[in-house]
Amino acid sequence: MTNSDHEVPVSGMDPSFWRGMTQPRFSRRQALAATGVGLVSVLAGGIAGPMSPAGASAAVGSPSWWKGQKKHDVLNFANWPYYIDVLAGKHPSLEHFTKTTGTKVSYYEVIQDNASFYQKIRPSLVARQYTGYDIVVMTNNNPQLGYLIELGWLIPLDQSKRPNFDKYAGPLIKNPSWDPSNKFTMAWQSGWTGVGYNSKVIKHPGTSIDLLFDKKYAGRVGMLTDLFELGSAGLLAIGVEPATSTESDWAKAAKKLQLQKSDGIVGAYYDQSYIEHLKNGDIVVSQAYSGDIFQADLNSKYKDLAFLLPDEGAMLWTDNMCIPKYAENPVDAMTAMDYFYNPMTQAVVEYYNDYICPVPAAKLQLLHPTGWDKSALASLKPEIGLPTSVTADSNSVFPDAARVKDSKPYRVFKNQDEINAWTNLFLPIIQGA
Repeated sequence: MTNSDHEVPVSGMDPSFWRGMTQPRFSRRQALAATGVGLVSVLAGGIAGPMSPAGASAAVGSPSWWKGQKKHDVLNFANWPYYIDVLAGKHPSLEHFTKTTGTKVSYYEVIQDNASFYQKIRPSLVARQYTGYDIVVMTNNNPQLGYLIELGWLIPLDQSKRPNFDKYAGPLIKNPSWDPSNKFTMAWQSGWTGVGYNSKVIKHPGTSIDLLFDKKYAGRVGMLTDLFELGSAGLLAIGVEPATSTESDWAKAAKKLQLQKSDGIVGAYYDQSYIEHLKNGDIVVSQAYSGDIFQADLNSKYKDLAFLLPDEGAMLWTDNMCIPKYAENPVDAMTAMDYFYNPMTQAVVEYYNDYICPVPAAKLQLLHPTGWDKSALASLKPEIGLPTSVTADSNSVFPDAARVKDSKPYRVFKNQDEINAWTNLFLPIIQGA
């Protein structure tokens, strides 16, 4: 990739652009139904058309640049829906942040999937203008985060202004492969894609991903329309690690998934709506996201829903906070990002979220609150309805070493041709279903 101010066609991309990038994943919370031409156009939309590296301001993000930045007491934060603590329409963690720092936060739940949000902010970045957001949350196993990094569209973080992160960040998200030394990102939350099932119906689920392929539950199995989650499940089912898989492996996985469909095992392919169908009994087992199942399980009405990390492994992803280039309030953004690594703050957020917590020390805070989180958790409790110990004791929120070992990274695509090959194999499976 050149460092000029001119736009570079996709065909002229340096192969290094793809190194370290993981496959696209349309989020577990997405509203988009990724089917047919719609999916292909979204995939293409992430890279179609010329891109412009923002190389004119090489000093942005350097220590001297950060020293010249001022706190403005304003912060515009873009995140996914239902991804932060809520009480009576307000966010206790953000209110405490404003109270202690003087920074007024405008919080926007505007990210429905990585691809469409990237397309939303890209024109501003190309024009070297403020996107309207000082913090955005993007997923690691999705090319859009890679585009933002490689094109110089994220501000390198102030390494001297993240004491909480340095002290409390867990090993799962510190110095990650997608962003060595956390130069551009700090994790918001992580999670697994595994198997969700109704334990009242399936009393003996076993420990294998084969549960998704069991003819005993024909017509009552849900699979995801996300081709990269679908394909990864197929690879795990044939005993192949997605991260080291080959195109030949993909073909075998596609054959396995096609047979699952033709045998009538799959009741339907779902986007995020799978969780509602699992709740209402349309299906009894499905590919699922860990936080969705745990949140449902916290509701006594859905206590029979359970989450399985198969012996073959479960796919691990991370959503990351980052600061877009041309942000107007980078100091406020940096302050907020580190604020969320305070165990007290993270305890409040996690009590609501129930995904993999980036701060292991928040577990003790959930059990024995010692600061502002004590009153915040007491306020949240009536709305949530369960003790904080339920969240703290969850192996899905604070995973042990064995569960971490079962986590699997996604396939690293080397170029667009590989993405096309994957798509061509797995797209026909969900079409016409």
